[in-house]
Amino acid sequence: MVVRGAVKIALSLGLAFGVMFALGARADQDNNSAPVPLAEGSKLGTLVNPYQAKEDAHDQALADEGHKLFGNYGCPGCHGFGGGGGMCPPITNGVWIYGDKDDTLFRLVSLGSAELQSKYGLTRQATENIVAPMPSMGTVIPKADDLWKIISWIKIQAYTNVKNNPQ
Repeated sequence: MVVRGAVKIALSLGLAFGVMFALGARADQDNNSAPVPLAEGSKLGTLVNPYQAKEDAHDQALADEGHKLFGNYGCPGCHGFGGGGGMCPPITNGVWIYGDKDDTLFRLVSLGSAELQSKYGLTRQATENIVAPMPSMGTVIPKADDLWKIISWIKIQAYTNVKNNPQ
């Protein structure tokens, strides 16, 4: 009886994981891996920000860490130290050219806008005064976890900016 129960459990788990992979879910999303292989090896729409709950709570420690990483990887050179723009569009104003889904933002930063358009068929959903291609930063940012923290900072900062400066 115990063996039959164990077999049933094993089969159920196997079926559950099979369904998850058939639907494109990433049970093995390794946030310590490099961003490019994670982005290229995942079906569109399946990348999930592990910091979503903290982001939704506007966690200041997460925002501070993401902002520090943003500065460490050279992002301010194009987007300004506070993300308000420079020679490239602002990223903390709540307007994201390809949409605000975390999966899309992760791929945009990892792979760049040209690959986002050609490989995934994504098109511009918004416009900014400054329109330039986003280069692939997935080889500059060494860990997916760092990129998720940067994305969380951007979204927390955008929320704060929009809340404090309603149109």
